[in-house]
Amino acid sequence: MHPLNGILTSAKAARAAFLSGAASAEEIARAMLAGIVRENPRLNAYREVLEATALAEARAADATRAAGRDPGPLAGLCVAVKENIDTVPAHASAGMRFLRDRRATEDGWITARLRALGATIVGTTVSDPGAFGVRTAEVTHPADATLSVGGSSGGSGAALAAGLCHAAIGTDTGGSIRIPAALCGVAGLKPSFGQWSLAGVWPLVPSLDHVGPMARTREDLALVNNALVPPGQPRSAARRVVFDPDWIAECDGEVQAAFAGALGRLERAGLTLSEARLPALDRVSGVHSTIFCVETAAFYRSFVASGAELPREGQGAIAHGESIAMPAYLDACRDRRQMRSAVDAILEDDTLILSPTTAVARAPKAAQRLKIGGKERDFTYGLVRLTCLFDHTGHPAAALPVERGSVQVVAARGDEHAILALPLM
Repeated sequence: MHPLNGILTSAKAARAAFLSGAASAEEIARAMLAGIVRENPRLNAYREVLEATALAEARAADATRAAGRDPGPLAGLCVAVKENIDTVPAHASAGMRFLRDRRATEDGWITARLRALGATIVGTTVSDPGAFGVRTAEVTHPADATLSVGGSSGGSGAALAAGLCHAAIGTDTGGSIRIPAALCGVAGLKPSFGQWSLAGVWPLVPSLDHVGPMARTREDLALVNNALVPPGQPRSAARRVVFDPDWIAECDGEVQAAFAGALGRLERAGLTLSEARLPALDRVSGVHSTIFCVETAAFYRSFVASGAELPREGQGAIAHGESIAMPAYLDACRDRRQMRSAVDAILEDDTLILSPTTAVARAPKAAQRLKIGGKERDFTYGLVRLTCLFDHTGHPAAALPVERGSVQVVAARGDEHAILALPLM
């Protein structure tokens, strides 16, 4: 076992080791990079490994600390960034062939923010091309090569699960942070819409795109999020957790059992549990499909006209979006406003919403359809079924690991810290 092994798999432990002087940022970075070099040929979680700049950043953190100054709250941590986010000196192709020669000329907002806070950026992670899917087929699941890591931030999820970074950055338009977090057994947060700038993120659906953090545990996720967005005025702790039985009924037995265990833990911790009626899932899926495809088609129209080589899943979404009449899109936008108001009403008075993150605990990598709740569903829409609502409503939503599964926790807009304080594990 590597002498730094414990601090390579825990952001909290790495940060403590750096602050105590037990390990320098450079020592931590070198050990992490060695693991990436060893494991990435098998996993393909990283698109590019940024060894030279990573070591320079780590040395700078050490020098700042040696000079008696604070190198930042993320110094000592190795962070990976999804390839659809501009990260100098990496390519910025968003995983798409027609952008393969595009290289970042300046950091996106989140990458620049991480570096300013002292983080060591060790590389860029593989995404579904254009962030269109939820499979990230190029990436091998660290636990079982026959399973999907989810997507589209699948490289970030796999890198975390394999212990190849302390934290990672993903993007989420229908569940692309939370789904790989769930399927890889790690944690991921989709912040409130607009909480984090999208500058330097390759767009997909402007009204749904989010960028957010991923980590191995709830505690590590809180460490990273609190550094990026320091807690403001303390709010009351959550007192009530609500769930919709109809959403739970959609899930397979293993997911239902894990969810029941999470409810039991929260009840023992003193929270009040009650039922609530969320928007019906078929309605949510219809709204998501319409808005996603219409806005995607609008963004990519000029690229299609120029003959750009787009991924197959993107081609399908664009073709469907072009076939949707404007009245249908406007109806979907009206429905979205109604759903947002309904969720707002549920989240009043220090309340959180709890649901499974995905309806299945595992998704076969080669599957085209998934059997969910006794019904065959499209792979993509089957996996985003429980997550996409909150991209539309803009509420913060996190996938948090629990025993034998993952739960999704949703809070009022701007109340990410309440999610990350929930005693689930």
